[in-house]
Amino acid sequence: MMAVLFVYLGFMVFGIISLRFLYRFIDNNGLPRNWLFVGMIPTLLLNIRRPHDKVAQILRRSNGTFFYRGLWFTNTSFLATSDPENVHHVLSSSSVYLKGPEWLKQFDIFGEALFNSDGEAWKCHRRVFHAFLNHPQFRQSLSKVLHQRIEEALVKVLEYVSGREMVVNLQDLLLRHAFDIGCITGVGFNPGLLSIEFPENRFQKAMSDTLEAAFYRYVVPDSLWKLQSWLQIGKEKKRSDAWKAFDDLLRQFLSTQRHKSNKSVASSGSNEENDFNFLNCYLTGHEITGPTPKDSLIRDNLIHFLFASGDTYSLTLTWFFYLISKAPMVENKIREEIKRHLSLKQVQGILQMPSNYDELSKLTYLHAALCETLRLYPPIPFEFRTCTKQDFLPSGHRVDQNTRIIIGIHAMGRMESLWGEDCYEFKPERWISGDGKIKRESPTKFSAFLVGPRICPGKEVSFLLMKATATAIIHNYNVHVVERQTIGPKNSAFYQMKKGLMVRVKKRWS
Repeated sequence: MMAVLFVYLGFMVFGIISLRFLYRFIDNNGLPRNWLFVGMIPTLLLNIRRPHDKVAQILRRSNGTFFYRGLWFTNTSFLATSDPENVHHVLSSSSVYLKGPEWLKQFDIFGEALFNSDGEAWKCHRRVFHAFLNHPQFRQSLSKVLHQRIEEALVKVLEYVSGREMVVNLQDLLLRHAFDIGCITGVGFNPGLLSIEFPENRFQKAMSDTLEAAFYRYVVPDSLWKLQSWLQIGKEKKRSDAWKAFDDLLRQFLSTQRHKSNKSVASSGSNEENDFNFLNCYLTGHEITGPTPKDSLIRDNLIHFLFASGDTYSLTLTWFFYLISKAPMVENKIREEIKRHLSLKQVQGILQMPSNYDELSKLTYLHAALCETLRLYPPIPFEFRTCTKQDFLPSGHRVDQNTRIIIGIHAMGRMESLWGEDCYEFKPERWISGDGKIKRESPTKFSAFLVGPRICPGKEVSFLLMKATATAIIHNYNVHVVERQTIGPKNSAFYQMKKGLMVRVKKRWS
């Protein structure tokens, strides 16, 4: 193993030293040049700080589909596509293009959850998630929890930081807000991470390290990350620590909920309204989940639930506030829409909060601005699949068995052929039709929530959470992004800001 490591390190050192001298030879008319033995890895190394933008550039120049060749005798090659017909074909052909072992290699920390499943197991997990997210008790509970956390936690923290003119990391704040809500609805426990004390967020650190390691597992040879895992160094060490953190947290959640359930039964029955959460459905054999499964499966689906219910919409909101900070006219239109359509109630004397979340569906322009944010900065920039048998894509490209496929969701939002020459502009108006309603773009063109049978079951819930949180902040506060900070994503399976978004928050009402 050490010999293999030295070989790969030698290649990397040689490549980095040579890049300065060979820069103009590395790209071939904007496309990576395929070198003997090392394939296209020089282009990867040169753009390691901006892989999302480079993939988008390559796919634009190659009409939406490109085959990347990695190091010889390794499994680092893949076919990337942002062609809508190819995307629909791959994501709809669930028997040909599977997540499979390559996906599990990246995300095995999620175990047997919906996130990792194919075939019948996936169908079973999806039925459970769909039934829970659409259950009347969940919708009622979510509305109550959302009101409570916004008015008692989010507002309290914003008042605290604005009153002291503090600089705060908005991405971190929104992740805490989302995780508290996810925990209450998912495991019946409020960790209270969004507070003026800003306690350690173990789950988010573990998730961030996990997704970063997943990204590198895909692009580096298996032997390299396996050696790091064996030696417990680098990103693999952080990943191992993350796995332990997940296990510890979920063990705690299971123990706490079991104790509460037993206590409720002993004291003449449970309060069904207060006890309705995803974990309790599993533990009580609710009709949603069926008979209580083994703890490991509960653990896996809870991690998925907490991950999906928090990271996705909080990261989108972070990019949303970044974008509207550069587009004050968009922010003003959203504020006018809020005043025009929402019933507002007084909170803490002078603050005005939405009193009825059903009215959020009237906020067409806000919905358009969120869709535009998702187009430019989708929380999941790449979707991965493996071809199980030889196939031909609609574009005519042959796909051999075991070929790895990357769907460039981030790149799709930057294709002039799909969105026009202004595709890099933040322009909510592109989502509004002539009669003032939201344009329903095809999921094969706008794939932030995927397409076909794999479309996200929590799409509508995500929009509710984003709108409720965004309206509370935009209507009551001015969010000023601190100047001269570096804004960009980290190399991760999720589109998360590398250093967060530092802002100052000022009250609009005095």
